[in-house]
Amino acid sequence: MEQRLNMVMNPVRDVAALRAFYEGGLGWNTWGPEMPGSVMYRLGTAVLVFVNRDYLAKEAGIDVAETSRIINAVFVSSKADVDTQMAKVVAAGGTITSPVRDRDGGLYSGYFADPEGNCWEIVWSPHMPVGADGGLTLGGQ
Repeated sequence: MEQRLNMVMNPVRDVAALRAFYEGGLGWNTWGPEMPGSVMYRLGTAVLVFVNRDYLAKEAGIDVAETSRIINAVFVSSKADVDTQMAKVVAAGGTITSPVRDRDGGLYSGYFADPEGNCWEIVWSPHMPVGADGGLTLGGQ
């Protein structure tokens, strides 16, 4: 079974500042169409969508204070990719919330928070090898 892209949306106060962090600091490239006050990135199996907090709350019909942050996992294709991404986080001024380490089940990952406090796990899994098309596959199937 192919691992499909996961789309996550995070509300932000300052989209320009996050663009500087992710594009300038981490070197992530924008992907897909943009709406005013938003930006999309693709990394590993995730599409990361950053949307202006007020806009997202209005569209969702909720109070802006209820647009809580969550921890998002971004799967990469090797342990070296985890190390590379985490080093970029440090250089860009992000906060390492849990250093890179080997975990149960053979996982290798680390956690960081961006300037707005959005939390991310960068993870490599031995259960998600890279397929012939370059995409990650679940369970080697």
